[in-house]
Amino acid sequence: MAPVKCGKCGSEEAPNARACSRCGAQVSKPGLSTKQILLIVFGGLGMCCFGTCALGAIGAATGKPGGNRPAAASAPSAEATARWVDMTTLLSEYRDNEVRADSNFKGQFVQTAGVVDDVKKDLFGSIYVTLGTGRQFEIPQVQCFFDESQSKKAATLTKGSRVTVHGRVEGLMMNVLMRRCEFIGL
Repeated sequence: MAPVKCGKCGSEEAPNARACSRCGAQVSKPGLSTKQILLIVFGGLGMCCFGTCALGAIGAATGKPGGNRPAAASAPSAEATARWVDMTTLLSEYRDNEVRADSNFKGQFVQTAGVVDDVKKDLFGSIYVTLGTGRQFEIPQVQCFFDESQSKKAATLTKGSRVTVHGRVEGLMMNVLMRRCEFIGL
């Protein structure tokens, strides 16, 4: 360890010395101040939050969490096979047991209908709509991501309206994520 300087007279002392051998003043140990510790803690928390948001947005932009969508993948079409899943069933399955719900729905195209809660854009400008059963403070909800070809239809939606969507379930990340979505009957 490096020697410690006395704050009073400036003489160098051993790192384990409690008092200066020249003037007798207490030798302070080098370390982090309370402000530095708080800055590190809150900076780390901020980076975790920002990193999580950035990764989620990158996942939304690429089509799958944490990875790139293959070049051959295209937007869904009306011909894509989708099974009907009631909104209540989908949400309750993910609330009850995420592992079981993933085995039943993840990677599959489903069609469901729900009540619009939000119509927004993420950090990269991708359109998404959150749907639920209409209950207040519902968690999770289904978060459907749409490409620009669906923007005019998304613009017609209002909170509380009922809509049917078709998309690929990607699993639970705060909400049940559905990508490559299309509006049905709008």
